[in-house]
Amino acid sequence: MNPLLRSWDRLYIYVAVIGLVAIVSHWSLIWHHPVPDFDTDTLIGQAPGNCGKPWILAGMGDTAHPLGNALIQQYICLWDGSSTVNLNQAWALLLVAAVTGIALLLLMVSWRTGAGPLSAAVALGYVGTSPALRTLSARAEEDWIGLTLFVLVTVLVLLYHRADTGLSWRLAGIAVATTLLAVWHFQYMLVLAFGLTPWAVLAMAKPRWAGTTRRKAIALGVAMAVPSGATLGTLFGTGYAVRVEYHKLYLSIFNPDYWEGILHWLRNYTTYSSRWLTGWLGNDGQQEKLFAAPETWPFVVLGLVALATVVLLLVFTRNAVLIAIGFGCLVLPFLFEPHNAERWDPTSVIVALALAHGVSTCARGAHPVEPVAGELAGEPEALGVEASPPARV
Repeated sequence: MNPLLRSWDRLYIYVAVIGLVAIVSHWSLIWHHPVPDFDTDTLIGQAPGNCGKPWILAGMGDTAHPLGNALIQQYICLWDGSSTVNLNQAWALLLVAAVTGIALLLLMVSWRTGAGPLSAAVALGYVGTSPALRTLSARAEEDWIGLTLFVLVTVLVLLYHRADTGLSWRLAGIAVATTLLAVWHFQYMLVLAFGLTPWAVLAMAKPRWAGTTRRKAIALGVAMAVPSGATLGTLFGTGYAVRVEYHKLYLSIFNPDYWEGILHWLRNYTTYSSRWLTGWLGNDGQQEKLFAAPETWPFVVLGLVALATVVLLLVFTRNAVLIAIGFGCLVLPFLFEPHNAERWDPTSVIVALALAHGVSTCARGAHPVEPVAGELAGEPEALGVEASPPARV
């Protein structure tokens, strides 16, 4: 029997226990919903009064949620009048399904990369303990659905990045998943754009450094940008979704009301990371409260350690695509609302993906690049030599 299969057979019970505890822990927070959330609570409260009415209305969507809010309303209406569960419980069940979906995707990544059950268990354990993710659950945040779609898109891109066959079907799946993500919550599209755009530029200049070919990079860009862009263009062009300049309304690097210089902003970003990446919240567990950034130097040190740990973990995966998307995850809270758990949840889940993927000193995530027309033949594969057994993600 394959040693990998024997390893999973022996240790699957540990993965199952840690996964169960992580999911049930989030389930409990979501079910009890101890922390109010304006968006979610407002939508659930208003939905029954709108059931049976037209839901394709001008101004229903906005920049952050082009179609997501309307879809939430329609889902809640499915349960209106149910004698089995109330509306809040129906919403909780949907979010628990999203959490479970992420757990299953992490297990698949560990299996496909050959990282083993230890990586799977650590990744699931991190999902269960991440302060940013637990805050989403305490607030019963709809971000869990967007986060699940974000993980799905990332995994599909990783699979495409490694594949040599079936590329058309893989690109079709990426196009569909990316479009769903774009209309649900635009934040995650920004993360992908921040990360994969520099990667694509690198792929055009130095394909072997990006671990791909120019042809594959272009095809991926078209699959991710064209269908989602056309859909968003239709929603905004018809007036269904309206543009809201959130970056000028709330805490962001673009809002002069909060800008006090780059050094001040860097310090706040670093100290906020000490809370959302490590859990040193200092606010009696009310993680969702938007407290000011810690100002003492120990939080600066803790934040630097947290950020360095995330960066090193991503680099040690030796997977160029995962590193690029991780970079996009870190950019988002730097630009917008570093105090808010919702901006750190992509970073938290990319850490879980990196843990599930596993780290290697010999390029587990590297992929041999076959030169195409216009590219140099005989170049070494990106980021080192392939590990044995070869990774499939």
